[in-house]
Amino acid sequence: MVTLEARAYGVARHIQQATGAWTIVNDVAGFIGPEVFRTARQLERACLEDTVMAKLHGLTMGLDVCATFHMGIAPDALHETTRRTVELAAPAYLMAVAGNADPMLGYLTTSFREHPRLRDRVGRHVTTAMRRRLAELDARSTASLYAAYMKAGGDRRTADALGAECERKIDRLRERGFDLGYGDSPGAHARLDRIYAQARLALYAVVDDGVLRAASPRHIRVRTRSRDRDDYLSHPRTGESIRDDDAQRIVALAASSGARQPQVQVVISDGLNANAVNENLRAVLPPLRRELGAAGLHTGDVDVVIQNGRVRAGYHAGGIVGADAVVHLIGERPGTGLDTLSAYLTYGRDAGGQPRWSPELDHSATTAVCGMHRDGKPPSEGVGEIARLVARIIETRRSGVAL
Repeated sequence: MVTLEARAYGVARHIQQATGAWTIVNDVAGFIGPEVFRTARQLERACLEDTVMAKLHGLTMGLDVCATFHMGIAPDALHETTRRTVELAAPAYLMAVAGNADPMLGYLTTSFREHPRLRDRVGRHVTTAMRRRLAELDARSTASLYAAYMKAGGDRRTADALGAECERKIDRLRERGFDLGYGDSPGAHARLDRIYAQARLALYAVVDDGVLRAASPRHIRVRTRSRDRDDYLSHPRTGESIRDDDAQRIVALAASSGARQPQVQVVISDGLNANAVNENLRAVLPPLRRELGAAGLHTGDVDVVIQNGRVRAGYHAGGIVGADAVVHLIGERPGTGLDTLSAYLTYGRDAGGQPRWSPELDHSATTAVCGMHRDGKPPSEGVGEIARLVARIIETRRSGVAL
């Protein structure tokens, strides 16, 4: 990994020398997961190594000192890692999000409001150009910057009134734990700890038998090549194909039931969050099956439920049963405080009508409907969207970017 990073920085230096342009590089070391780093010390080492290499190449280096929830690095440990990295490496900048937790990507990083404290700790300042711009805006505080921004937009209220409005909004955010550096207040501490605890529970949850009985009267449970949950999280490839003995069970079940080859095979996987399946499957699968039937589409008689299953395991299941298309319902990466379900829709035949199912099938062949949850995309809305897309996929015989 160090060698590959150094080569990338060599390319960046070549571009900088060839063009004379200011070239910035950025390390997002902890975004992938435990298959890359398992401890805060490993993450810190990677950030330090990359910063040293970039500086030796004469490049401006920034860091996103971050961790996905399945790395198991708690918020306070990541906060300490960020502090140590800033003190030891002095990166040119840090990435940041409001409130430390990124709700879109499901990972922890620095908050905006940590930046001033970190700069003060190491005796650093914002760039001269930024300091000059802030002075032009008379941005002595967040409130005065907010007032200047609103005045520039044509609002005629006084700066004092705008500043007061800003302070009220900040107070409301502070009460909810948003946009605060970790440890700035008990509210911020409690909010991040709740999100982290929810994510860790989700990562090790299992699909509930009662949920399956209610949502999928006929199903078969199978496993991937992952030895256990930790193996699944640390080695993603193990979760991309179904075990040979379980694949044979699927084949035998289809043969014994005399079921005809399905147009659409339903696959259900825990993914990175079985609680998303437990919470949303009953609201999604039964009405989805009805809508697909009403559209004249034949779904498989038996749903395939995969333990420790990633998206590619759905491709494998499609190939085993010989389906034209797969609807793969899977738990999304946790970290938003919500347990959200996604549907990956894939057409499994090539232009000549031959099966193209394989655990190696490129993800660009798949169309995704994401974020199904009562506080996200309502399950009823998601069901309608999935049904319309599947009908179009079968009609056009394509999915993903080709659709």
